[in-house]
Amino acid sequence: MTDALTRAFAQADRFRESARKAVAPGVALVSSSGGGFARPLSLSNPLAQYEHGRKGWAYVAMRAIAQRIAGQDVFVGRLLPAPRAGRKSPLFRLPGSFKSFGDRLEPLESHPLLTALQSPNPLMVRWSLVNFTLMNLELAGRAFWWWSNGELWPLPASWIEPTDALRSGWRIRPAGLADPVTVGPDDVLIFSLPDPADPFGCLSPLQTQAAAVATDEAIQTAQHRTFENGSFPQLMIRAGRLPGTDGADGPPPVLTNEQRKQLVSAIKALYRGAVRYHEPLIVDGLIEGVDRLTDKPGEMDFLDSGRSVKSRILQAFGVNPLIVGEIEGANRAQATVAEESFCANTINPLIELLSQTLTAWAQRVFPDPVAVWFAPCEAHDSELDLKRWETAARLGYVTQNEYRRMVLNLPDAAGGDVFLDPLTGEPRKAASGVSRNGRVIV
Repeated sequence: MTDALTRAFAQADRFRESARKAVAPGVALVSSSGGGFARPLSLSNPLAQYEHGRKGWAYVAMRAIAQRIAGQDVFVGRLLPAPRAGRKSPLFRLPGSFKSFGDRLEPLESHPLLTALQSPNPLMVRWSLVNFTLMNLELAGRAFWWWSNGELWPLPASWIEPTDALRSGWRIRPAGLADPVTVGPDDVLIFSLPDPADPFGCLSPLQTQAAAVATDEAIQTAQHRTFENGSFPQLMIRAGRLPGTDGADGPPPVLTNEQRKQLVSAIKALYRGAVRYHEPLIVDGLIEGVDRLTDKPGEMDFLDSGRSVKSRILQAFGVNPLIVGEIEGANRAQATVAEESFCANTINPLIELLSQTLTAWAQRVFPDPVAVWFAPCEAHDSELDLKRWETAARLGYVTQNEYRRMVLNLPDAAGGDVFLDPLTGEPRKAASGVSRNGRVIV
């Protein structure tokens, strides 16, 4: 079986290598020479992915995803053989695939992996590590962590390659290093977005939108060059001709640079500004006429195509324009729906990927069975949260001091830590409703 897999891997690698040579890897997104046919679009090379993914709408979408997940809490818990007697479902939130472990999970306050996640290496904090990882996932379809002496080092896809088809080892060659470092299979942690055409490959959202990314860059380049290379005078001033010796008009005058500056300064001093808007311009012997040249800059009209390209790229990454800060014409209801869709359809599936991959790797590396998970992202509606708190306070499910702290941001009051009966107002035992992560479950 192993020999058959080895031959299959080797054949697949040879096929991919020949395909890469056929499409000339490393070239720009779209290139042509001498009016010939454009070369095929290709973003399969990691260097090309990094080059074209760190700009335009692709970067805007990736930043929104990476920053959201980087701010989520991460936990390491011990997996118990069986639920403890009388143990109820935990109050901490779990990814969907981890809910079956809920009664068996015991969060740990200290663990080597938890320490490494909080302080991965001398150059990074946890936010930097997770942000880097998500950026690589969205760019290259894969992200790598190198586990070395209790430290986690994230690696770009261009720095690492497998030693063989079965991935029994890895060669790590950072930029500028001549000889690679060879490490074992469990020293490298791989996060991957699967390719439906290749069970051993990966496919990133950036790769699926190569044409849209190329178009976005072309539009921006054309706009930039239009403003950089163009000239946009709004008015043309024709200087008057001096009379000749025979009484007829003489030849057009040739003004010096100083005379031109003086003429322009004089017109600006008389007519510029909002107060003199639409005032008539008087011409005399010095100025023969004033002609309008342009109403607006001669920018190429890419508005419609730009919106279409933007929509394609953002939708491929699963990001709504409201999420990246486009709030013009939006209301609170639209913002709430956009947030809920972003959390449910984009952020939480990636959190599932990170959590399952970390857990599978940790169970191979550490002797005790543990689970690692990121807290799922949840959309917040301030108005709905306030109504929940008000209902909980009216029913006596929260104490006076909980309401003061979480809603009113006030200090605790004396005697405010007891539950009151909503009918009699007398103290009673703790109600079944509890607050979780600052939110009330009624």
